[in-house]
Amino acid sequence: MGRQGGARRAPRPARAERRALRAARRHALPPAGKAGSATDTGTMLRVPSDGAPGSRKRALSTAEKTGKRIRAAGFATALVVTGGLVGAGLTGQTASLALFSGSDEMPTSAPPTTTSAPTEPAYVALPVLDAIDFGKKDRILTLPEMKEKFGAQGLTLVEDDPSQPTSFTIASFNVLGSSHTTKRKGWAQGPTRAGRAGALLRSRGVTVAGVQEFQSNQIGPLLSAAGGWRAYPGTSMSSLDGENSVVWNPSVWELVEAHTIQIPYFSGKMRNMPYVLLRNIKSGRMAWFSSYHNPADGFPGKAGGWRDEATRREAALAKQLTADGTPYFVTGDMNERERFACLFQSSGMHSADGKACGNPSDMWIDWIWGSSAVTFSGYSRDFSPRDSKISDHPIITAKVEIDPLQDSCKSYTRHEKTYWFCPDPTSDSSDSGTS
Repeated sequence: MGRQGGARRAPRPARAERRALRAARRHALPPAGKAGSATDTGTMLRVPSDGAPGSRKRALSTAEKTGKRIRAAGFATALVVTGGLVGAGLTGQTASLALFSGSDEMPTSAPPTTTSAPTEPAYVALPVLDAIDFGKKDRILTLPEMKEKFGAQGLTLVEDDPSQPTSFTIASFNVLGSSHTTKRKGWAQGPTRAGRAGALLRSRGVTVAGVQEFQSNQIGPLLSAAGGWRAYPGTSMSSLDGENSVVWNPSVWELVEAHTIQIPYFSGKMRNMPYVLLRNIKSGRMAWFSSYHNPADGFPGKAGGWRDEATRREAALAKQLTADGTPYFVTGDMNERERFACLFQSSGMHSADGKACGNPSDMWIDWIWGSSAVTFSGYSRDFSPRDSKISDHPIITAKVEIDPLQDSCKSYTRHEKTYWFCPDPTSDSSDSGTS
């Protein structure tokens, strides 16, 4: 049928309008009226869209608008509450958020939120304990701390237990001066013989000795052959003074004091003869040692009177040195037997061979004597040096025990090991001196 003169047919709803009608029915909305009705909630209005003329956009129903607004308000509220929780550092706290949904009425404001106020942390009262003092007096000292503590008391660390006797071997040996064998047939020169004498001392286990006729060219060879020993006076004074010296093994003994005493020699001329204070490195025990050579007859004439004077001086020094209980040893070629024994026993000392005044049998002119703190054993008078032409004198040796020094020492136990500290003689004394 032609369009001329006839009424126009209502246009068929557009595809978009049909979809809107179906959506309205799914949401239980009132059915849409005809197109162009102002009261129809599903009416499609022709409104501009994105600036394009003639574009059409469906108008939302009242229910749709309400639901959209509620959802937008709930999302915004959630954002605000979450931001507040994070900003306030209240992690772990809970917050309740009430959202309204399913109502046809739009709330005038976002639902209120509730947030619990932060609470003060709960403290538990603990008992107060007494302070513990970790000072030095309450803990085990280290070895350096021990040395510092006992060093302030004038004590020094020793290796051996001073509650035990100090043991060693002593000797007296006239090594026959070099001048006596310069042209003597069958005898080696003095330095060579001295080297053999030093080796002999070492082989007998001697650690300290008095030597006589120890001339200057014999000192070095003897000390070297003995194993690097020390001597006083040795070469520290005149060659004549050095002829009578005390020698010792420095790994066993250390020098504390060194002195000399004037003793009449040939024709009554005075010689400086030594007495030294040595300290046993292992036990800390100290003792005096001397080496004497009293004059013999014939250089010139009789020298008995000078020997007696020498002996009296030597006995007087012995009383002086032992007055405080310090052990003392006398070694030397006294050129006397019984007479020397009778004069020298006034010193309160005793001979290593057990000989005394009134018992002259088998006495000899080379002697070792010790004070009351000393015990001798194993006395030996060995003439093998004469046979081997090292010297025209025997080597005299004896084993020694000195009484313990425990009373003047202190101990400290650390991890089941006991450390001993004994009087330190080096604090106020020098290595050598003369008097």
